[in-house]
Amino acid sequence: MISERKRNIREVDAENEDNGDRIGKRKRNIREVDAENEHNGDRISERKKNIAREVDGENEDHRPDRISALPDSLLFHMINFMDTKSAVQTCVLSKRWNDLSKCLTNLTFNSDLPSESLDRSFKKFESWVLSSRDDSYPLLNLTIESWIDADVQDRVIKYALLHNVQKLKMNINSTTYRPNFKSLPLIFRSQSLTSLELSNKLSPSRLKLPKSLCLPALKSLHLAYVTFTASDKDRVEPFSNCHVLNTLVLRNFSLSAQVLSISNSTLSSLTIFEGQACSIVLSTPNLSSFSITGSVGHQLSSTSDLSFLGEVNINIYMPWSETSLDGKSSIIIKWLGVLANVKILTIGLCAIQTILHDLLNPTSIRTQPPKFVRLESLKVKVGNPLSTKNTSDEKVTRAVEYLLQNSPMPRFDIIRSA
Repeated sequence: MISERKRNIREVDAENEDNGDRIGKRKRNIREVDAENEHNGDRISERKKNIAREVDGENEDHRPDRISALPDSLLFHMINFMDTKSAVQTCVLSKRWNDLSKCLTNLTFNSDLPSESLDRSFKKFESWVLSSRDDSYPLLNLTIESWIDADVQDRVIKYALLHNVQKLKMNINSTTYRPNFKSLPLIFRSQSLTSLELSNKLSPSRLKLPKSLCLPALKSLHLAYVTFTASDKDRVEPFSNCHVLNTLVLRNFSLSAQVLSISNSTLSSLTIFEGQACSIVLSTPNLSSFSITGSVGHQLSSTSDLSFLGEVNINIYMPWSETSLDGKSSIIIKWLGVLANVKILTIGLCAIQTILHDLLNPTSIRTQPPKFVRLESLKVKVGNPLSTKNTSDEKVTRAVEYLLQNSPMPRFDIIRSA
């Protein structure tokens, strides 16, 4: 009986083992199915990715080229904001744009520091630009800010002037090239120029200007590091033949006389930065804005009362020693006497300190301040606290009260920079 039970148990165990094998087989089958499904899923996913890439590629192919679709007039406008080299390089990118670089109305020549290879390359480029340019298009602006050979510079300027350029800006950035400027007489006889900026900062010799500038269309003139030629023994008078001149900026000039006469009935804005100490005589009845920056070296006078004067800015440099301040206050006050019809007056801290120096010196001879009959606003720019630690607001106010002792009190502001 016991033996029979053992046989039954073995049969049950065998049956369970058989069932376990079947279950294990089923599990393996399930895993195989799962693996196959996963593989199929990967293939489906890959197909989806391929389809997506194909669609994206088709979309890319059919996406419009917005730059090429722009009208020529707009493209032409855009490249005229570039320097000439960049404009030519841009136009090479498309056959449709090739001719645009030949129609530029603005030419800007910039080059790197001089070298023999760069010089040859620039000469070729300049020659190609000028020879290929379509002359039916007006030349509005020419800018030269480069280290280029004097002959090349002259050639470009002559081309521009012969094509009635309207605006000319030229910075001579060279310590080695000495421009012979065969084109200089042409510049100062131009009938087309409305704006001229001429700077000779780094050249070993200053540009010597003619006695009179005959520029009938000129409205704006900026001159830096130039020399004015005397029209007689004691005086230079270069601007009287600029009949529509509106804006004049003079920076670090020199002259072969003691008097600079600025005579022009249309001039409304005059700015002077430094320059050789001289006597400046204003014959500018329509002057509305005047700025002077630098040392207290110029004497200032006027042949009219400057009744249209709206704004005046005085910003002088402080000398190295306080003894150099002696007598400078009277010069500043004499300037203010010439400019007494101003409406808005802005004075820098150094001018205030110069006036204070004489106020605090009991032995100094004080000049009586003018009467500002039209003054509406007085602003004193005193800089940041570190630069003004020895000049309190009370001291500034004392100097201002001295200046305005003969005038109605206008609005008064002390302006400090951060």
